[in-house]
Amino acid sequence: MLPDWIDVCPVQLPGRSGRMAEPAYLSMGPLVEEFTAAILPYCDLPLLLFGHSMGAAIAFAVAQRLEGKVAHLFVAGRCAPHLQALAALHRLSDAELQAYMRRLGGTPDIVFSEPELMAHVIEVLRADLALNDSYHAKGQLAATPITAFCGTDDTEVSEERLAAWSDLTGGPFKKVMLPGNHFFHFDAAPVLHRHIIASGERASE
Repeated sequence: MLPDWIDVCPVQLPGRSGRMAEPAYLSMGPLVEEFTAAILPYCDLPLLLFGHSMGAAIAFAVAQRLEGKVAHLFVAGRCAPHLQALAALHRLSDAELQAYMRRLGGTPDIVFSEPELMAHVIEVLRADLALNDSYHAKGQLAATPITAFCGTDDTEVSEERLAAWSDLTGGPFKKVMLPGNHFFHFDAAPVLHRHIIASGERASE
């Protein structure tokens, strides 16, 4: 849905899809090392990063490592990562994690009805949450603009804790609240695209 002059490069983390046999990361450092090594060959072009939920924390950590090479950072559905975590979600029981997934929405019903699939999803989710719970951002980006998005019905992210992303850059910051829950970005894709396109145009000037 983005124009042809924007190349979309999805990031596939271990433990998922074609990388399902690989162990998921449990800490941010090794993940960022692999991420930056993969993305460095593209840094001769204007680079925009978008991350949702845990991906927002990963995108920020990568932007810090690539300081000066990221034209704009877009984060969605996550509290600012320098704030104290409200709960250690990776320590929840399997049943509690399933209830957490149902509360967030976005997980197909078939996942809950297939025990083997559910067991794998829980394993990957627990690893994600361990990484997410343990990451605490330090310092700020010197001038990279940050735009932070969140759904108005997202029970995991308050507007105040979303706005705290402004502490993590010395550059411009914008907070955008859109209708929806934690997975608001599916329905709000056209709005997200408009922000990304506008930033891409500025970066290409």
